[in-house]
Amino acid sequence: MATKTLYLMRHCETLFNVQHKSQGWCDSPVTPRGRQQCRLAGEELVRRGVSFDHFYSSTSERCCDTLEMVCEAAFGEVKPYVRCKDLRECGFGIFEAKDDFLEPDFGPMRSRFMAAVGGETDAQVNERMDRCLSDIMARDDHQNVLAVSSGGSSMHFYMVHEATARAQFRRTEFSNCMTYVYSWEDGVFSCQEIYVPDFSSLTESGLPGRWSIEA
Repeated sequence: MATKTLYLMRHCETLFNVQHKSQGWCDSPVTPRGRQQCRLAGEELVRRGVSFDHFYSSTSERCCDTLEMVCEAAFGEVKPYVRCKDLRECGFGIFEAKDDFLEPDFGPMRSRFMAAVGGETDAQVNERMDRCLSDIMARDDHQNVLAVSSGGSSMHFYMVHEATARAQFRRTEFSNCMTYVYSWEDGVFSCQEIYVPDFSSLTESGLPGRWSIEA
């Protein structure tokens, strides 16, 4: 079977990103800086000479908006795409839309606690992300796919396939529009590269192009 390619992109900057609020199944609008990020992310795809035969997005508006704006920047038009609920961010239960610092950090116990307050366990996120993307890439006419998801869910998918990854993900660093490039062959995902477009030219205020969080 020929090798296929999946570009898995995180959404651009949103209001809740700027306000440092937990943003799982809830949503918030894209910021002006986020729109600029999408333009640069699209230009990066052009620079790489990438073309896609299919497009997918989380059902979250921030992801759909990101995909549409990236396509406009890269291809001059919004491409038809499929919305998949399984590509959503992790569910945070009662912590949705709350300040980030309110989220508990219980180490191995955190997953069980989040499920108890209406959120998802790590295993649930891992399973749905892997099932969804595996099903997408197994389709005969899917050779080069662009999918837009969120930071936590994309990280979970990487962790599921970390053993076969050639690119190392630094868990203390996230960025809007960060993109994982996976090869897919005979049912095996291998992350070949993780990159962030160059946001040094951004003029709108907001979060920096990259920021660090505690591990």
